[in-house]
Amino acid sequence: MTDDAQTSNDPRLNYTGRTEAAANADYAGMPGGAQILLVDKTSGNALDGGVILYSGGSGSVEVTIDDSTPSGAYYLTALDAAGEELTQTVEFYISRDLGGGDSE
Repeated sequence: MTDDAQTSNDPRLNYTGRTEAAANADYAGMPGGAQILLVDKTSGNALDGGVILYSGGSGSVEVTIDDSTPSGAYYLTALDAAGEELTQTVEFYISRDLGGGDSE
């Protein structure tokens, strides 16, 4: 049987951390033309930008977080060239509270 080989070829996207300016992930088994996007978990809306994986395969990706991105829960999603979701990461949080006073 080749079930194990087929499973290992499924697209994977693993959140590895973030900086103030980017969310980072490792990917594997991605088709060429896949796009990695930052998604607001509450609204389900993808933010502008993202990264296109022209050749697919495996590697690391850094998705820019704009200064105007509001605080909240987010995840990264991978879409194929037709816009269908392939996989997504665990949820992570972006906080714009830079230590001092109310932000609301």
